[in-house]
Amino acid sequence: MSRYLIGIDIGGTKLATVVATIDGVILHKIRQPTEAKKGSDYVVSKLIQMVNETREFIQVSCSQIEAIGISCGGPLDPQTGIVYSPPNLPNWDAVPLKQIITQEFNIPVVIENDANASAYAEWQFGGGRGFKNVVFITMSTGIGAGIVSDGRILQGTNGCAGEVGHQILIPDGPLCGCGNRGCLESICSGPSIARRAKEAVKKQTNTKILDLADGKISAIKSEHVVLAAQKDDPLAIDLIQQTAFYMGWGIANLVNIVNPEVVLIGTIAIAAGELLLEPIRQTVQKMAMRRPAEAVQIRPAELGNRIGDLAAISLVRSPMNN
Repeated sequence: MSRYLIGIDIGGTKLATVVATIDGVILHKIRQPTEAKKGSDYVVSKLIQMVNETREFIQVSCSQIEAIGISCGGPLDPQTGIVYSPPNLPNWDAVPLKQIITQEFNIPVVIENDANASAYAEWQFGGGRGFKNVVFITMSTGIGAGIVSDGRILQGTNGCAGEVGHQILIPDGPLCGCGNRGCLESICSGPSIARRAKEAVKKQTNTKILDLADGKISAIKSEHVVLAAQKDDPLAIDLIQQTAFYMGWGIANLVNIVNPEVVLIGTIAIAAGELLLEPIRQTVQKMAMRRPAEAVQIRPAELGNRIGDLAAISLVRSPMNN
């Protein structure tokens, strides 16, 4: 009898369920809005329905499912499977998600922070293949990271390892969503790049950034900064250089502590390409200690839009759980 895997990806705006082969080939996927404001009971009930619809579409019974992997925004405890009030999931408070899903399907369940799960997916399927020690950094609405060390996710004492975006680089710097000031996330996330661009454009209006935002300073996004820099706009290039410096600083700290073989950066770094990656590499080489700096490669992540599906599946293909 063929065996299959179920993956569940829980985000603030969308939910996805997939059925995959044991080798990680996605056979079918359902995606729906999260409707997070309706609360955890509603969302979990919806997920259960989606899992059933997904497996029934390809006529897979519960007895054929090897395991269910869940990738979800934290904070959460991967051991107990309790999800603790994620910022993007309002009205969730200590939800025993692993227990609920296990009882519903009578199938083993593994749950992990989405950044950690994404790192594991890149290690298994993407740019981390062939390496033992991998760091994946998502550079989007926030800055999160997952660390794979000797083929295992580095979870920390209670699942909170990898909060790279909340290392403080500028005391009394910009306010971060975590409540502190001067965190890497408050400087280099997409909204933070947009904020710095808006401040700069108020002083220098002759820029392609403003043109790309239809002349509205309030409409400026990080994507406009990247596109303008690719068009050789001096202000945009300066903003990208600033971003690269602070990202490089944060990564240099990580390189000194973790000593990875490769750091994979997603989202904004993929869009900006070498315009952002090369100055990040230069900063890491200057700021990190020589031996770990010599050992590390800094590359764009490879999985792109597939990462959410493969993140959940990677957890139940994990040697940790076999």
